[in-house]
Amino acid sequence: MDNNEISMDKSMQTIAQTIWNGRKFLLIIGIAAFVISLVASLFIKNQYKATATIFPPVANQVSKELITENKQEGLTTFGETEEMEQFLQVLNSRSLKDRVISALKLQQHWEIDSTTPGIKSKTYRKFDEKIKIKATRYQSINIEVMDRDPEWAAIIANTVVEYSDSLMRSIKAQVAVNALKALERQFALVEQELNQLQDSLASVMSNGIIDPKRQAGRFYKEYLNALLKGNKLQLSTLDKEVAKLGGFGAKHTRYTFEISDLSTQLNELRKSIVVARIEANQEIPTQFIIDRADVPDKKAYPKRSLIVVTATLSAIIFAIFLLLLQEYIKRLKNSFNQ
Repeated sequence: MDNNEISMDKSMQTIAQTIWNGRKFLLIIGIAAFVISLVASLFIKNQYKATATIFPPVANQVSKELITENKQEGLTTFGETEEMEQFLQVLNSRSLKDRVISALKLQQHWEIDSTTPGIKSKTYRKFDEKIKIKATRYQSINIEVMDRDPEWAAIIANTVVEYSDSLMRSIKAQVAVNALKALERQFALVEQELNQLQDSLASVMSNGIIDPKRQAGRFYKEYLNALLKGNKLQLSTLDKEVAKLGGFGAKHTRYTFEISDLSTQLNELRKSIVVARIEANQEIPTQFIIDRADVPDKKAYPKRSLIVVTATLSAIIFAIFLLLLQEYIKRLKNSFNQ
């Protein structure tokens, strides 16, 4: 056995001897810590936790699903990371906090003096302390509420869920209303342009230009027949018809193409307006409620046994440290005296 091992062995023996010599002191400290922590834990008010779980839907697809046949996304599809982050922003917004605090009179419930300066900041801090908004790995969101009253814990959690839905709907409605106005203006402009083109096409058709392609083929055959027969009168008449077709045929083709294009635009705008109206009215929930908060039947905090065990062990460990420190100082003094 080398010197290092001998020195370490002596040190361990010294530590063990010091602890053994101070066993009565440690016992007293342990009992005192046990009693004090137990009594102190009894003064801590019980806290109950209620939890609600929600899923946000796929963004901007709910109303579209109502008017389309493709239902792969929307009303029945859970949102992913982007939608979850958007909903978290709403759940953590001051607008939501203000609504919940006002509706439930939480300042009174939490016994916050309304006359003290900085009342709003204190209420927000209390809100963040009592109400935790947590994203889960499954892209859902948990609303956890701690309160001394189990019924209030459930009420607050469910109110947060309810008001987050109404706030999200109002936010979307603000955007949808402006979008609806813009779409309606665009619809009116396209419709006006379409009507003008239809009037222009009707004017062309009133000159006998109904189907330029078919009419051109017919005039070509008739012109050849008249040319072969030497029918000058018919040739003269056909020349006028061909000239008219040349003047109005291109317009007929252009108007027909533009009318078809504008009709497609108008149909798409009409669908978008229907979607925007649904969004503006916002009668569709913006979340899936997986679990509403139930009234908890047992406390979540404090864990008195954990408090007592932790406090007692901490006190004993600290007492051991003091004993070892005292022994070290004593040995240090003895070495100086020698």
